[in-house]
Amino acid sequence: MKLNMPEALLVLCLGIALISIVSVGEGQSDAHGAYPEKTTTAAVQPTTSSAYSSLPASLPAVQTTVTQTITAPTGVIAAYPRAPSSTGAVTATYSTRAPPDSQQKVLLSYNIQASPPSAVYYNETFMPWTSFYQIFPAKSPVLWMASSAGWSWYATCPVGDWVQELMYVPVAGTMMFCDLYPDETAKYFSYGFATPGYKYRWFNATKPGRYITILTIAEIPSNYIIIDVL
Repeated sequence: MKLNMPEALLVLCLGIALISIVSVGEGQSDAHGAYPEKTTTAAVQPTTSSAYSSLPASLPAVQTTVTQTITAPTGVIAAYPRAPSSTGAVTATYSTRAPPDSQQKVLLSYNIQASPPSAVYYNETFMPWTSFYQIFPAKSPVLWMASSAGWSWYATCPVGDWVQELMYVPVAGTMMFCDLYPDETAKYFSYGFATPGYKYRWFNATKPGRYITILTIAEIPSNYIIIDVL
């Protein structure tokens, strides 16, 4: 099977994640539920006008860039949940104003109790949060972005704006992001040691084209999300 460059780079990220993949067992003692009983961190919601709150930049990212053509093993991509079809019907909740420097290129905690989403993309559909948190097994990392439909796996965004990428982290471990850019490069961001719970980071859509992001925590891969920057 011959893959185009974006697909090949995605497989490269997934292949790295698969080298030492760790599964999360049924009785994992450090896994958090979908709705933790106690949360002490403050939420930052994306907005196009209001000011940002100040949160500590506790986990700065270390970036490396890779440009490489690879031959992928058949079936690797299909083993992971895909993002919804790019219909253009879902628009990211974006900010035209950059967050403070202390909130850029860092991993931040998200207070899910204070600011739960209206809906979450899960099991190939958008589910109300009140339904999602009751069935979510909370045993694997999941990645979303804030959008007009809720937390989504796909959205469009105007060029130059900032999008909030959200994630659920089931276990403690090293957090890695792989971003695939429209110019067919892959950029890896290491956030160091991350603890379980809901997190987020700000993503800046600097150029038009398709961006694909996947994360790993303790070498466990998440789904991937797609942002089409217009």
